[in-house]
Amino acid sequence: MINIRNFQKKIPLTQNKGNFLPPKLIIKLGKFVWTELWHLMMSRLAPRNQSGDYIRPSSQLRSFIGTEEGNPYQPAAGRYHLYVGLSCPWAHRTLIVRALKGLEAAISVSVVSPSAVSGGWVFNQPEEGCHTLAELYELSEPGYSGRCTVPVLWDKQTKTIVNNESAEIIVMLNSEFNEFAVNSTLNLYPEELKQKIDWWNEKIYTSVNNGVYRCCFAQSQETYNQACNE
Repeated sequence: MINIRNFQKKIPLTQNKGNFLPPKLIIKLGKFVWTELWHLMMSRLAPRNQSGDYIRPSSQLRSFIGTEEGNPYQPAAGRYHLYVGLSCPWAHRTLIVRALKGLEAAISVSVVSPSAVSGGWVFNQPEEGCHTLAELYELSEPGYSGRCTVPVLWDKQTKTIVNNESAEIIVMLNSEFNEFAVNSTLNLYPEELKQKIDWWNEKIYTSVNNGVYRCCFAQSQETYNQACNE
């Protein structure tokens, strides 16, 4: 067992003697570093307006997988890959649909992690020669200046991002991979229910899904209160 007193004698970081920092300064420094890192991460993962209200930009990469003639993204087993973050609920629903349809063998998955240092998503090990999700976006779209978000539906054949909008990815997983799905007859978006599903999706998105983000990522008390009330 470590003897705390002996440890402090060997490394007296909190003694106000010589070149050692006083305890109050260490605490202030720790708070400052934590706050700056938090703001850096939020600036990348949670953009806001001038009042501090979280603003979700629209996803920019919106191609579709399909069997139409001329479509460069044809359905195929083993060709496509999902990049997800386990702390992202938008990524969760792509994993849920993939599991419900039984597409685990057809579509592979990698998990990324948030980094407080870079303020973005990073790979646990290099993917496509990339160490961060931002590098993967740059590989797919040179000069890309938008947000680097998950989930990402990646085409391993063309080395491009097919789509980074979860609502569209789950539609593709539901309808375009039935040939390779274990549960090919399961239809999570039937034609006769599409109107109701879309209505509920919009209602839940505004008040619940995005509402939670607006509360969590609000950077002023006023915008937090407004998000909670709405």
